[in-house]
Amino acid sequence: MPSRECPVLYPTLEDLKKPFEAYIEKHEKKIAEAGIAKIVAPEGWTPRRQGYPDDLDFTIERPIRQHVTGSRGLFRGLYIEQKPMSLRHDFRPMALAPDNQPPPADTPADLERRYWRNVTLRPPLYGADVAGSLFDEDCKGWTLRQLDTVLSRVLREAGHTLPGVSEPYLYFGMWRSLFAWHTEDVDLYSVNYLHFGAPKQWYCIPPDSRRRFEGLIKGMLPDLFKTCPEFFRHKELIISPQLLDTFAIPYIRSVQRPREFVINYPGRRCGWEVGARGQCTAAWSRENK
Repeated sequence: MPSRECPVLYPTLEDLKKPFEAYIEKHEKKIAEAGIAKIVAPEGWTPRRQGYPDDLDFTIERPIRQHVTGSRGLFRGLYIEQKPMSLRHDFRPMALAPDNQPPPADTPADLERRYWRNVTLRPPLYGADVAGSLFDEDCKGWTLRQLDTVLSRVLREAGHTLPGVSEPYLYFGMWRSLFAWHTEDVDLYSVNYLHFGAPKQWYCIPPDSRRRFEGLIKGMLPDLFKTCPEFFRHKELIISPQLLDTFAIPYIRSVQRPREFVINYPGRRCGWEVGARGQCTAAWSRENK
């Protein structure tokens, strides 16, 4: 079954002066039906005035080496924690090394095929869950540093914070870094902003197909789900779009580029990196309507 189109939204500078939630509510129906949407930031909006120089540095406390095993479109990730490393002195040079670059490809579809053909080879490194933000403190408009949502307001009033939820995390990837099929903790909504670097490939199961998708995978891996009915939350399962096509499971395919947000409603999604990049992510809750 061909993948569905991802909704793409184009806010204006005026839209960015209004609450983020208000814009999402305006496009609620379109986003909810797909489970995912891409938002292209307008020209003239600057989240970081100084840009992203080569000497940008963070300490990645727990970089992950991502080993993948499996075959025929159904894989499982084994993640081995590495020693802390510097983004500038360790991770970036590794990500830009010649042997960590994507192979030549005539089209994005060709590159995607090459990715899945070699997904079990040469385990990449992923710099995940780095507390911090690349948005300027005085950034005007939507900033993941201080995303104004119901959840963030409740936590702020209670004097609490939740890293990665009410406060953003940074993620640094390289060619073939991946994130397995998962949904946010307690089924929160999430927003991701790609600051710089290579594109990011997303796959998302629309809400109306979630049960079919979960039923298929549970049927193929009964022992794992017998051991833990919520095994998807382990973030270990990696399922190719070719397998979804074989079983006619609908899905959304989207490519995120720098200066683009990706909004995820509660649901199943996964993805991988086309090359070195830096991204910020946060999560939020919605009021019941």
